[in-house]
Amino acid sequence: MSEQLPAPDFDAQNYARPNQNWVCGHACEGQPCRHGPDSKGRCRATAECKPVLETKPGETKGRWRCTRPGEPCESGPMPDGSCCRPISKCSPVPTLRVWRRRATLAVIAASFAVLLVLLGNPSWRNNFISPGEISSAHSGEAFAALAATNRLNQNCGACHVAGNSGPNGMVKAALSAEPGFFEFNKFLDAHAAAPTAIDGSCEQCHVAHNFHQPNAAAVSCAFCHAEHQGKLMAAATDADCVFCHGDTVKMAAASTAGSVVPVIHHFAEDHPQFRFITEKWRDPDTLKFNHALHLMGATIPNLPGGAKLDCAFCHQLDAAGAFMKPVAFENNCRVCHSLQFDPETPQLQLPHGSAEFVTAFLRSLPKQYADLAAKKNQPDANTYVQQKLVALRTQFGSGDDLERRIFFSTETFGPDTQVGTLSGSTRALFPGCELCHEVKSSEAGSPAITKPIMPERWLAQAKFNHAKHANISCGQCHDAVHSKDTADILLPAKETCATCHSPRGGVVDTCATCHTYHNAAVAAR
Repeated sequence: MSEQLPAPDFDAQNYARPNQNWVCGHACEGQPCRHGPDSKGRCRATAECKPVLETKPGETKGRWRCTRPGEPCESGPMPDGSCCRPISKCSPVPTLRVWRRRATLAVIAASFAVLLVLLGNPSWRNNFISPGEISSAHSGEAFAALAATNRLNQNCGACHVAGNSGPNGMVKAALSAEPGFFEFNKFLDAHAAAPTAIDGSCEQCHVAHNFHQPNAAAVSCAFCHAEHQGKLMAAATDADCVFCHGDTVKMAAASTAGSVVPVIHHFAEDHPQFRFITEKWRDPDTLKFNHALHLMGATIPNLPGGAKLDCAFCHQLDAAGAFMKPVAFENNCRVCHSLQFDPETPQLQLPHGSAEFVTAFLRSLPKQYADLAAKKNQPDANTYVQQKLVALRTQFGSGDDLERRIFFSTETFGPDTQVGTLSGSTRALFPGCELCHEVKSSEAGSPAITKPIMPERWLAQAKFNHAKHANISCGQCHDAVHSKDTADILLPAKETCATCHSPRGGVVDTCATCHTYHNAAVAAR
């Protein structure tokens, strides 16, 4: 490939190269001298040309010839061989390159001077280095007490190792930083959320704050929790979560054998269905309970005062208002399920919670009736006790039969009766333990009653607050009126939550709204 030729009128000697530090002082007049200034800015102007002496054969003196570019001048050289057109001296002018270098050096020098002044004074140094106001969590009395306990400084050095080392220590820390100044390949390969040296300082106080999954990539504390943003530390945002959870490569790396971690960007869009639905979880509780019967059944009696049984009677908020208190027999069931076994003596009721206590109570009925006679001031306690025991034997047979009836009877209605022209079944005197519990017979001792299993939380890795949903009816999220099986997990599906928690529903739907990301031990469910 041939090189491009210059224009015919191009004068290489008058070409102002960009690497020149000085230009001729006549350049502003459009007539720069041919040689231009030297490298130190001194004018080299002499004349327009340097005449050449030509001596022809046979001549002794010769003749001076003009060598001016273009065409010779009319006057020609002087008799002594000097050019007749001398060029006046000028003051060379620095080029833009020189001014740029001077300005850069001046700014660098001024910056170093300012840094030395600011870093020399400890109070000025801290104010100058700090990028902003520190949060109250890292500057209040609680942090001061914690710092004293953990033997930390209460200033910058509590988090920044070189914070108290002075200018020399800061410079050394900067020079020994990883990656170094000229390790460009490491900068290109660096992970934006990779842990840093400051994370070690965080872990001195925040012990056991592991990340939410053991197979997740390590993330720097400061990536999600930005400090120096004001009194309140900014909460983690969806952008922080999506940085990993929205990246297919990162989620593939976090997946384990038999478990694929989904890529998630927004709750209402690509968030997966809840696990208890996809994995078809079942409540392992052996307690027999029918929500539909208790809420809609015609045989369920009204509560004291005439109110109908509803969700709120059994499911009550705890002191914090976030979760429901565990359902307890004494508080929620006894009002309807009386443990009375002798309709003529309502003062005597069976104990609840231990099969051994029930057996001991039944086998000590003479003593129970005797104590009751004493409380009622019966004139003949022995006769009172004998009458009660005879009535029980007449109705139930032997003591063993009564005990078996109390533990294993599931009848809620008695035999049909005829009263005048009306006939029908009556309510049983009492339902046995097996009506609600799993009861296993035993050859010796009391029957074994399986203890109820009531998980406090099904979605252990999610947050929920019932108090914030008080304006929503229970049935809108919990389909209890159609549930007849104890094994049903009456939690809403993702679509039910997304009705409100979505841009369309207008309720906040950030990741941090429902999820926590620091778990010392991740629960199985």
